[in-house]
Amino acid sequence: MLPSSDLYKSVIRGPHHRIARVDAFTIDGAPLATDVPVITGQVSAQLTNRVTRTASFTLADEWFPRTPQSPFSPYQAVVRIRAGVGYGDGSEELWPLITGRVWGVRRSAAGTVQFSVDDLAADVVAARFEAPERSSSLSILSEIQRLIRGAIPQATFGPDTLATAPTPQLVWDEDRGQALDDLAQAVGGRWYALGDGSFVVRSYSYQPGAPVQQFLDGPQGLMASADVTQTRDGTANSVVVVAERMDGSEPVRRVARDLSPTSPTQFGGPFGRVVQVLKVQTPQSIAQAQTLARTQLAAATALTEQWQATVVPDYTIEPGDTVRLGYRGYSADQITDGITYPLVTGTAMTLTTRSAGTLGVGEE
Repeated sequence: MLPSSDLYKSVIRGPHHRIARVDAFTIDGAPLATDVPVITGQVSAQLTNRVTRTASFTLADEWFPRTPQSPFSPYQAVVRIRAGVGYGDGSEELWPLITGRVWGVRRSAAGTVQFSVDDLAADVVAARFEAPERSSSLSILSEIQRLIRGAIPQATFGPDTLATAPTPQLVWDEDRGQALDDLAQAVGGRWYALGDGSFVVRSYSYQPGAPVQQFLDGPQGLMASADVTQTRDGTANSVVVVAERMDGSEPVRRVARDLSPTSPTQFGGPFGRVVQVLKVQTPQSIAQAQTLARTQLAAATALTEQWQATVVPDYTIEPGDTVRLGYRGYSADQITDGITYPLVTGTAMTLTTRSAGTLGVGEE
């Protein structure tokens, strides 16, 4: 959750004025346009995607890029979209929702211009290796930063939430994105870009935290409607990680099972035995394979309940936050997987969430 004032937390529970602004600049930070008002649009953030944040927004015809040097030209423009509320005294409180390149522009017959934006992870994925790449950094987190800077020399980095580990001796053929996925998996996390454009490696364990916001129905509540689904699809209570060795020796194999007697997905309990096998190259040690198995198990057992909620927009909420959801007499603490942020007044925010894992994990 992003920090905000107490006034903002109070204002969003009643009528308020939403605003959104777009800034354009080059990848080196040279300004091209500042505080351009948005006609309509939205930003989507999905934690399970490499390119976590995407946006679609509409500007007036004057901003259609008529030359490659135009402020919003796909040839040069990086944009930052901020959204929040405007107060009666003329002040504003805004938060960055996405920083990324303009990937597409469409000028409609009506004269408005629609832009599509992908966050800076798209630049990283697009910069495939021109020749086989060998790992060279001592730690996994520093190796991740090295590979990202290889695609974006100007990249900045936010605070990571994971401990690092030694980098195995590896060779990647062409897929930079897959190399980063493998490295992040080895420390039980994911790499992605935040709304301000900085890159982080953070946990994907689906262990719950304290709820940072409550979206409940009722007077002054932030919940408009919700669908709740319970499903076995994609759920597993045993994860086997097989770490293949480059030298052809015996693979490292670790098994993590849900052994909690109070868990609805307890291995061998009423849920049954559902095994997921994950074959990877990066975790070369037993400890790294064990970390990955536990992480994947926590995510796999957190699929049993999912919410699709329509709520009053709160621009401080980010993917990965724990929230408390309540609708028609039923409530649950959920971890936010995806968010769609509206950029104009009159449109709701949507949350896609998954239940938090409460595991007693055993390894073999």
